[in-house]
Amino acid sequence: MKRLAIVPARGGSKRFPGKNWAKLAGEPLWLWTVEAATMAFDSVVFTTDSQELLNEVVNTHGNFVTCLMRPDELCTDTSKVIDTVSWVYDIYDNKSSVYDEIWLLLPTCPLRTVSDIRGAQETLKEEDYEGIISVTNYEFPPQLALEIDGDGKIKDWHESKPWQSGNSRSQDHKPLYRPNGALYGMKWDSFRQHRNFYLGNIGSFYMEREYSVDIDNEIDLKLAETLIYA
Repeated sequence: MKRLAIVPARGGSKRFPGKNWAKLAGEPLWLWTVEAATMAFDSVVFTTDSQELLNEVVNTHGNFVTCLMRPDELCTDTSKVIDTVSWVYDIYDNKSSVYDEIWLLLPTCPLRTVSDIRGAQETLKEEDYEGIISVTNYEFPPQLALEIDGDGKIKDWHESKPWQSGNSRSQDHKPLYRPNGALYGMKWDSFRQHRNFYLGNIGSFYMEREYSVDIDNEIDLKLAETLIYA
Protein backbone atom coordinates (compact mmCIF):
# COMPACT_ATOMS: atom_id res chain seq x y z
CA MET A 1 0.00 0.00 0.00
CA LYS A 2 1.62 3.24 -1.18
CA ARG A 3 0.18 6.55 -0.09
CA LEU A 4 0.96 10.06 -1.35
CA ALA A 5 0.22 13.04 0.91
CA ILE A 6 -0.06 16.66 -0.26
CA VAL A 7 0.50 19.60 2.10
CA PRO A 8 -0.45 22.91 0.43
CA ALA A 9 0.56 26.20 2.03
CA ARG A 10 0.04 29.65 0.56
CA GLY A 11 2.56 32.35 1.34
CA GLY A 12 -0.10 34.96 2.05
CA SER A 13 -3.37 35.16 3.95
CA LYS A 14 -5.72 38.14 3.94
CA ARG A 15 -7.39 37.26 7.24
CA PHE A 16 -4.20 36.23 9.03
CA PRO A 17 -1.06 37.61 7.33
CA GLY A 18 1.93 35.29 7.63
CA LYS A 19 -0.27 32.50 9.00
CA ASN A 20 1.87 29.57 7.90
CA TRP A 21 4.91 31.11 9.65
CA ALA A 22 2.96 31.80 12.85
CA LYS A 23 4.47 30.00 15.83
CA LEU A 24 2.49 27.33 17.65
CA ALA A 25 4.30 26.09 20.76
CA GLY A 26 7.50 27.54 19.30
CA GLU A 27 7.23 25.88 15.86
CA PRO A 28 5.89 27.39 12.60
CA LEU A 29 2.42 26.25 11.69
CA TRP A 30 3.46 24.47 8.47
CA LEU A 31 5.97 22.33 10.38
CA TRP A 32 3.31 20.56 12.46
CA THR A 33 1.63 19.07 9.41
CA VAL A 34 4.82 18.35 7.46
CA GLU A 35 6.35 16.40 10.34
CA ALA A 36 3.19 14.38 10.97
CA ALA A 37 2.92 13.60 7.25
CA THR A 38 6.52 12.39 6.94
CA MET A 39 5.90 9.89 9.74
CA ALA A 40 2.73 8.43 8.22
CA PHE A 41 3.05 8.46 4.42
CA ASP A 42 5.32 6.90 1.83
CA SER A 43 5.72 10.20 -0.03
CA VAL A 44 4.94 13.80 0.93
CA VAL A 45 4.60 16.72 -1.47
CA PHE A 46 4.76 20.26 -0.09
CA THR A 47 3.45 22.83 -2.55
CA THR A 48 3.32 26.60 -2.20
CA ASP A 49 3.31 29.90 -4.08
CA SER A 50 6.06 31.34 -1.84
CA GLN A 51 9.71 30.84 -2.78
CA GLU A 52 10.72 31.84 0.74
CA LEU A 53 8.50 29.18 2.30
CA LEU A 54 9.60 26.61 -0.27
CA ASN A 55 13.26 27.27 0.53
CA GLU A 56 12.60 26.89 4.24
CA VAL A 57 11.00 23.47 3.76
CA VAL A 58 13.76 22.36 1.38
CA ASN A 59 16.42 23.37 3.89
CA THR A 60 14.79 21.57 6.81
CA HIS A 61 12.96 18.60 5.24
CA GLY A 62 14.30 18.30 1.71
CA ASN A 63 15.39 14.71 2.28
CA PHE A 64 11.87 13.64 3.22
CA VAL A 65 9.59 15.98 1.27
CA THR A 66 9.23 16.82 -2.42
CA CYS A 67 8.79 20.58 -2.74
CA LEU A 68 6.88 22.00 -5.71
CA MET A 69 6.24 25.62 -6.62
CA ARG A 70 2.70 25.71 -7.95
CA PRO A 71 1.92 27.42 -11.31
CA ASP A 72 0.58 30.97 -11.45
CA GLU A 73 -2.99 29.91 -12.24
CA LEU A 74 -3.13 28.08 -8.90
CA CYS A 75 -1.86 31.08 -6.91
CA THR A 76 -4.80 33.49 -7.16
CA ASP A 77 -7.19 34.48 -4.38
CA THR A 78 -9.91 32.44 -6.09
CA SER A 79 -7.81 29.29 -6.59
CA LYS A 80 -9.19 26.16 -4.93
CA VAL A 81 -7.11 23.65 -2.99
CA ILE A 82 -8.68 20.78 -4.92
CA ASP A 83 -7.24 22.21 -8.14
CA THR A 84 -3.76 22.08 -6.62
CA VAL A 85 -4.36 18.49 -5.51
CA SER A 86 -5.46 17.60 -9.04
CA TRP A 87 -2.33 19.24 -10.47
CA VAL A 88 -0.06 17.21 -8.19
CA TYR A 89 -2.07 14.07 -8.92
CA ASP A 90 -1.48 14.45 -12.66
CA ILE A 91 2.26 14.79 -12.10
CA TYR A 92 2.42 11.53 -10.16
CA ASP A 93 -0.20 9.66 -12.14
CA ASN A 94 2.14 9.75 -15.13
CA LYS A 95 5.02 8.20 -13.22
CA SER A 96 5.86 4.51 -13.37
CA SER A 97 5.57 4.21 -9.57
CA VAL A 98 1.80 4.09 -9.02
CA TYR A 99 0.25 5.01 -5.68
CA ASP A 100 -2.78 3.37 -4.11
CA GLU A 101 -4.12 6.45 -2.30
CA ILE A 102 -3.86 10.23 -2.43
CA TRP A 103 -4.27 12.36 0.70
CA LEU A 104 -4.63 16.05 1.51
CA LEU A 105 -3.48 17.51 4.85
CA LEU A 106 -4.13 21.21 5.44
CA PRO A 107 -1.48 22.99 7.55
CA THR A 108 -4.22 24.99 9.26
CA CYS A 109 -5.16 21.88 11.27
CA PRO A 110 -1.99 21.26 13.27
CA LEU A 111 -3.38 19.23 16.17
CA ARG A 112 -4.04 16.06 14.20
CA THR A 113 -1.80 13.27 15.43
CA VAL A 114 0.00 10.45 13.65
CA SER A 115 -2.49 8.18 15.41
CA ASP A 116 -5.35 10.09 13.76
CA ILE A 117 -3.71 9.67 10.36
CA ARG A 118 -3.17 5.95 10.84
CA GLY A 119 -6.72 5.49 12.06
CA ALA A 120 -8.11 7.18 8.96
CA GLN A 121 -5.80 5.15 6.74
CA GLU A 122 -6.97 1.90 8.30
CA THR A 123 -10.62 2.90 7.94
CA LEU A 124 -10.18 3.62 4.23
CA LYS A 125 -8.28 0.37 3.78
CA GLU A 126 -10.72 -1.86 5.64
CA GLU A 127 -14.08 -0.38 4.67
CA ASP A 128 -15.72 -0.35 1.25
CA TYR A 129 -15.12 3.36 0.72
CA GLU A 130 -13.69 5.25 -2.21
CA GLY A 131 -12.52 8.01 0.09
CA ILE A 132 -12.58 9.30 3.65
CA ILE A 133 -12.81 12.72 5.30
CA SER A 134 -12.08 13.62 8.91
CA VAL A 135 -14.99 15.27 10.71
CA THR A 136 -15.90 16.68 14.08
CA ASN A 137 -19.14 17.78 15.70
CA TYR A 138 -20.50 21.31 15.73
CA GLU A 139 -20.23 23.32 18.93
CA PHE A 140 -23.82 24.50 18.43
CA PRO A 141 -26.56 22.70 16.44
CA PRO A 142 -26.78 24.34 12.99
CA GLN A 143 -30.57 23.86 13.13
CA LEU A 144 -30.64 26.61 15.79
CA ALA A 145 -28.96 29.19 13.55
CA LEU A 146 -30.58 32.59 13.03
CA GLU A 147 -30.74 34.74 9.93
CA ILE A 148 -30.52 38.53 10.10
CA ASP A 149 -32.12 40.58 7.33
CA GLY A 150 -31.04 43.97 6.02
CA ASP A 151 -33.01 45.74 8.75
CA GLY A 152 -31.29 43.80 11.51
CA LYS A 153 -34.33 41.65 12.23
CA ILE A 154 -33.79 38.02 13.20
CA LYS A 155 -35.63 34.93 12.03
CA ASP A 156 -35.21 31.19 12.25
CA TRP A 157 -32.86 29.82 9.60
CA HIS A 158 -33.97 26.19 9.68
CA GLU A 159 -37.28 25.24 8.11
CA SER A 160 -38.47 23.66 11.38
CA LYS A 161 -38.36 27.12 13.03
CA PRO A 162 -37.06 25.77 16.37
CA TRP A 163 -36.97 29.11 18.17
CA GLN A 164 -40.52 30.04 17.23
CA SER A 165 -41.85 26.58 18.04
CA GLY A 166 -39.92 26.33 21.31
CA ASN A 167 -37.90 23.34 20.17
CA SER A 168 -34.66 25.06 21.15
CA ARG A 169 -32.93 22.47 23.36
CA SER A 170 -29.70 21.51 21.62
CA GLN A 171 -29.93 17.88 22.76
CA ASP A 172 -33.26 17.49 20.95
CA HIS A 173 -31.68 18.02 17.53
CA LYS A 174 -29.96 15.42 15.37
CA PRO A 175 -26.15 15.67 15.66
CA LEU A 176 -24.51 17.11 12.55
CA TYR A 177 -20.83 17.15 11.65
CA ARG A 178 -18.40 19.28 9.72
CA PRO A 179 -15.15 18.52 7.92
CA ASN A 180 -12.30 19.69 10.16
CA GLY A 181 -9.69 20.01 7.41
CA ALA A 182 -7.25 17.59 9.00
CA LEU A 183 -7.50 14.64 6.61
CA TYR A 184 -8.90 13.96 3.16
CA GLY A 185 -8.06 10.63 1.54
CA MET A 186 -9.12 8.83 -1.62
CA LYS A 187 -8.18 5.71 -3.50
CA TRP A 188 -5.99 6.58 -6.46
CA ASP A 189 -8.28 5.40 -9.25
CA SER A 190 -11.32 6.96 -7.60
CA PHE A 191 -9.63 10.37 -7.52
CA ARG A 192 -8.87 10.05 -11.23
CA GLN A 193 -12.59 9.62 -11.80
CA HIS A 194 -14.03 12.15 -9.35
CA ARG A 195 -11.36 14.86 -8.85
CA ASN A 196 -13.21 15.74 -5.65
CA PHE A 197 -12.86 14.25 -2.17
CA TYR A 198 -16.63 14.54 -1.61
CA LEU A 199 -17.76 12.56 -4.66
CA GLY A 200 -18.29 8.81 -4.63
CA ASN A 201 -18.73 6.48 -1.68
CA ILE A 202 -17.12 8.58 1.06
CA GLY A 203 -16.67 7.53 4.67
CA SER A 204 -15.95 9.58 7.77
CA PHE A 205 -13.25 9.52 10.42
CA TYR A 206 -14.35 11.25 13.60
CA MET A 207 -11.92 13.47 15.53
CA GLU A 208 -12.66 15.16 18.84
CA ARG A 209 -13.05 18.93 18.71
CA GLU A 210 -9.92 19.52 20.77
CA TYR A 211 -7.88 18.00 17.92
CA SER A 212 -9.90 19.78 15.23
CA VAL A 213 -8.94 23.43 15.69
CA ASP A 214 -8.77 25.09 12.26
CA ILE A 215 -6.37 28.05 12.34
CA ASP A 216 -8.07 30.92 10.53
CA ASN A 217 -7.05 33.82 12.79
CA GLU A 218 -4.95 34.65 15.84
CA ILE A 219 -7.73 33.64 18.24
CA ASP A 220 -7.71 30.14 16.75
CA LEU A 221 -3.94 30.02 17.18
CA LYS A 222 -4.23 30.97 20.86
CA LEU A 223 -6.92 28.33 21.34
CA ALA A 224 -4.68 25.65 19.78
CA GLU A 225 -1.79 26.65 22.03
CA THR A 226 -4.03 26.52 25.10
CA LEU A 227 -5.16 23.00 24.18
CA ILE A 228 -1.56 21.85 23.67
CA TYR A 229 -0.61 22.88 27.18
CA ALA A 230 -3.90 21.88 28.84
